[in-house]
Amino acid sequence: MNQAFIVTKEHRRFTEFANAMRKEKTIGICHGAAGVGKTNSARRYANWDALEPYINEWGPRGDHDAKHYALANRSRTVFYTPEVLCRPKDLMHDIDYWQVKVGICADEHLRSLMYEPEIVRQKDVTRLVELLIIDEA
Repeated sequence: MNQAFIVTKEHRRFTEFANAMRKEKTIGICHGAAGVGKTNSARRYANWDALEPYINEWGPRGDHDAKHYALANRSRTVFYTPEVLCRPKDLMHDIDYWQVKVGICADEHLRSLMYEPEIVRQKDVTRLVELLIIDEA
């Protein structure tokens, strides 16, 4: 996304909706006419334009990754666009993959806030993900 994002009334409504879904731990459906910004609002809410390339990048991690860990911890959201005709098995595998990746980043941020040298990693980092947004369902 190279265009500047304009926070509109509809984006604020989406943010309010997404926060309610996270808080209540429930399912919600956001629908509307094409081209009004639902996908852009969801990607922005999840910080996905910054997190997705970082998560997909293979390589060693360092101290400069703290900003991505903080973003993942702040959003605790996975944004996922499935293939048009995907098998349920593939869908579940992909969702689990993204939840683990975002969960690990959030866990790394939480571990960096602790002052103990040996901190036990969360047993199930997927529990740190509080919202799953499936686009084009």
